[in-house]
Amino acid sequence: MRDDIDFTKSMRLEPRSDSWEKVVARIEAKKEENRFILFRKLSSVAVAASVLLVAGAFSIGMHSTQLTQEVLDETSYSEESISWYSSLGTGESVSTFSTAYDHYYTIGE
Repeated sequence: MRDDIDFTKSMRLEPRSDSWEKVVARIEAKKEENRFILFRKLSSVAVAASVLLVAGAFSIGMHSTQLTQEVLDETSYSEESISWYSSLGTGESVSTFSTAYDHYYTIGE
C-alpha cells in the first residue's frame, strides 16, 4: 500500500506581500500586449488594402489609357477629316447663312 505523506512537519512557505500585485500586473501587461498585437494586425491589413486599392486604380487607369491610344491608332482618320471637323462653324457658309431672326432684327437699327 501507498504511504501517506505527512505535511504537518514541513515548513510553510509564505508569499511575499507584493507578489499578488506582480501577478496581476503581469496578467494586465499580457492582455495589453495582445490588444496591441491585434491593433497592429488590423492596421497592417488596412494599409495593405489601401495599397492594393491604389495600385488597382492605377492599373485600371493605365489599361484604359492604353486602350484609348490603341483605338486612336487603329482609326483611319486622316488629317483632312480632322481639319474638316475642326473648321465646323467657321468660313463662308456660316457668314452667308441667315435665319428669320436675322431678317426680323436687322443690324444697325
